[in-house]
Amino acid sequence: MARKKSEAAKAAEKAVKKTHAATLVLALLFLIIGAAAGVFASVQLTKKDKFELNGDALVRLEVGAQFTDEGAAVVSFGRDVSGKVEVSGDALDVNKEGIYQLVYKVDDFRWKDFQRVRVVIVGDPEGAEDFLHG
Repeated sequence: MARKKSEAAKAAEKAVKKTHAATLVLALLFLIIGAAAGVFASVQLTKKDKFELNGDALVRLEVGAQFTDEGAAVVSFGRDVSGKVEVSGDALDVNKEGIYQLVYKVDDFRWKDFQRVRVVIVGDPEGAEDFLHG
């Protein structure tokens, strides 16, 4: 048995049938323009962003030499957030020969999944040549 359509359903079908093709084309055009404007704005906001180490990524020291960490420079959405950089990794002991890795991360929306690593080689430990020539 066929089911009768309600007045609301009939009115909705009628409204859909009345939608002019130009309306659909304009809606699609505005969607494309909006997406392009969003991409353009995103590129403009982030074009000068960076997350890089200050100084060299590989530092070679003699045992007992002084090491001064130069940190990292971070710009996120045009703002300098270098003060938020956290350093973790190996506990650097300049009095003990070894290969140490300092890991730089920043608690920031733009760079949350990124890290930079500085390798500090103290003395002439085994495996140092892998970092020097690799």
